[in-house]
Order: sequence, then structure tokens, then C-alpha cells
Amino acid sequence: MGTSDLLLKRLERDLRPLARERIAMGQLPRKASTRFWGGFGTGQPCSLCNERIHPDEIEYEVTIEAVVQGLRFHRVCHYAWQLECDRLQQRPQGNPKNPH
Repeated sequence: MGTSDLLLKRLERDLRPLARERIAMGQLPRKASTRFWGGFGTGQPCSLCNERIHPDEIEYEVTIEAVVQGLRFHRVCHYAWQLECDRLQQRPQGNPKNPH
């Protein structure tokens, strides 16, 4: 199993459910920002998985008006959050809460 396969497995098994949970609890915004910056990790924790983003990893910094402190994500964690935000935006109003 290659690195890409492992990342996709982690994305679907661990990160997307975590993103759904954090959005539902109000810990992450329901709408992804279209403005973000990428760079080397600064050692701060990821806003999704809470693991440190090391200097040899890509870190995405997201600024959202409603959030005082910017959000920081690993690349795959940012993608998981974006996917869940997109899923919420596409769900028709009045549908029962179905995460899949």
C-alpha cells in the first residue's frame, strides 16, 4: 500500500468523521474559506487533528472573520474540512442529518 493509499484511508476513516464532529460542535466553521496561505509548518497544533505541524510538513493557515485566531491545518486535514464543508453546503435544506 502506497503513501497515497494510506492518506486516503486516513482521510475517509479518521479525518472526515472528525471534521463532521468538530463542525457539529461549533469548533470549526461550517463554511470553508476560499482564502488561505501555505508554507512550512510552525510547530503549532492542527485545528482538526490537534497534532503539531512540523517544519518539514505543509501548513495551511486560514483566516476567517468569525474566528479570532487563524486556523492551521495539515494539508490532508484542510482537505477533510473542506470536503465536509462542501457536503454541508450541498445538502438540501430540510433533509435529515445524514453524514454520508
